[in-house]
Amino acid sequence: MTRLQAVPDPAVPLPGSTGQVVQDVELALRLAAAAPTGDAADALRERLRGYIRAYAGAAEARVRRLGDGRERDIAAGTVAHARAVAADPVHDPAANLRLLAMGARMLVRYASGGAEGGR
Repeated sequence: MTRLQAVPDPAVPLPGSTGQVVQDVELALRLAAAAPTGDAADALRERLRGYIRAYAGAAEARVRRLGDGRERDIAAGTVAHARAVAADPVHDPAANLRLLAMGARMLVRYASGGAEGGR
């Protein structure tokens, strides 16, 4: 699994700990494969939703600073999709955990200034 390395953009103050987000993303991806339901998975979903809400504004600010073009369109779509997944009810627990995890991972990356070259 790829480790996320957040390098803060000094112009964007980041909420919370990126280290905790990384741990929760990795846990969510493991739980999605093994046990995507239950109290632990539900609590993790709520934390991931919280990360998405917390980082979405900073990620959008970073996206706005990107030049017009494909990269900006993809980044804006990623932020919008993460917000939509966070707001949606759970129909497929495993898919929902994976989507929340990847949304949180990408928003942290964008918010920390890693939208370009942070892959």
